Amino acid sequence: MLRIENRAGIPESNTSGVDTLKYCFNKEHYLSYPKDISYRYNSRGFRDAEWPEDLSDVIWCVGDSFTVGIGQPVEETWPQLLQNKTGKRCLNLGEDACSNDSMALRIQEICRSYNPKIIVIMWSYLSRRRHHNKNVHHDKNSFGAIKDVANFIKNYKIVNQVRASVINLMIPNTTKCPDFLKKTVKQNSELITFEQLDYARDYHHFDVKTSRVVSDLIEARIKKFDNPSEYPI
Repeated sequence: MLRIENRAGIPESNTSGVDTLKYCFNKEHYLSYPKDISYRYNSRGFRDAEWPEDLSDVIWCVGDSFTVGIGQPVEETWPQLLQNKTGKRCLNLGEDACSNDSMALRIQEICRSYNPKIIVIMWSYLSRRRHHNKNVHHDKNSFGAIKDVANFIKNYKIVNQVRASVINLMIPNTTKCPDFLKKTVKQNSELITFEQLDYARDYHHFDVKTSRVVSDLIEARIKKFDNPSEYPI
C-alpha cells in the first residue's frame, strides 16, 4: 500500500488521467490553461520527490487524485503548499481514483511501518470501493446512500483510532449535505469540508486558489494540535 506499482518508474509526462485534451471536462478551458504541468513519480509511484531517510517528523498526506494534484503544477498541490507553510516535509501519498477503503488500509500500513505524528487524509467519493485489491468507481446508486455512508463511517473510525494526530477532509462536491456525518463522527475529529473555488486544467479537479484554502485549513488544525489551550477544538 506504500507503493503504486503501475506508477513507479514510468517516464515523465505532461498529461495524466483526465488531464488530457481527449478526456478533460472542458476542452476550451484545457487549451487556454496558462501553466506548464509535468507528472513525475518517485520510486514508490507517488507524485512526489523521493522520501527522506528520516521520517520521524514528516506529515503524511493521503488521498486520491485531488491530492495527487491532477491538472495542477506539482508546486501548487495542497501537500506542497502545506510543506511550504509548515516547514515540515509533507509526503504526497495521493493515488488516482483511490477508494476510501484503500486509504484506510494505507494509513494502517503507515502506522505499522513507521511512527507517524500527523496524518492528513482527504477522503474520496463514497461510492468508490476496493474490490479484489483494486479500486473500483461504482455508480453513485450502486449501493445506495445508506450503505455508502456506512462504509465511509467504518473507514473513518478505523483511521481515527490510530496513534497519530489525524486531520480529516472531504473532497469538494461529494455531498450536498456537508454535515451528513454530524451525528456519527467524533466531535474532536471534525470532518473538514470546503468549496471548490477554481478548476485545474482538466476542469474537474481544483486549482491553486482552492489548494491555498485547503493548506490554510490544515495548518490551522495543526496549530490546534500544537497549542490546544490557545486553539480549543
